[in-house]
Amino acid sequence: MTYTVTIQLSETTFEQLKRAAELSQKPVDEIVESSLAHSLPPLLEDIPTAYQPDVYPLLEMNDAELLQEALRRFPAERWTEYEALLDRKREAGLAAQEQTRLKALRREADILTFRKGYAAVLLKRRGYRPPSLEELRPFPSLIRAAKTGQNTSPGTSRAHKSSD
Repeated sequence: MTYTVTIQLSETTFEQLKRAAELSQKPVDEIVESSLAHSLPPLLEDIPTAYQPDVYPLLEMNDAELLQEALRRFPAERWTEYEALLDRKREAGLAAQEQTRLKALRREADILTFRKGYAAVLLKRRGYRPPSLEELRPFPSLIRAAKTGQNTSPGTSRAHKSSD
């Protein structure tokens, strides 16, 4: 099903649109639909309902805040605690209090993962190069740091605004 929408455009925008259609040899409505499809933020409905309230605030963030969010790391001490609880659960089971703590740490990690991913998608929509996979993965660097006894801190690399 398709819909007809009437919009007001500035002369400059209309000329850009018309020129893009000419250069691509496509109808103007196809250019408009494609542009809208690529510029709309992803739907929050694609994120599990339980995590939507944690992710929704990212829609209001500016570029700098989104960059900071995309590069956030799960704190090393909590990751170490999480792994220790998982090991104890496998070996001997957990007491109720430990099970509650494990569940809380898992939720915290899930929230961080959803927020980082959504921030990266929003930044890409705004013309930024998304962070690399290494920048998005909090756990491998934390695991390496825990094994070597190093103190981990947030990554120093930055997403870059695309020039194309």
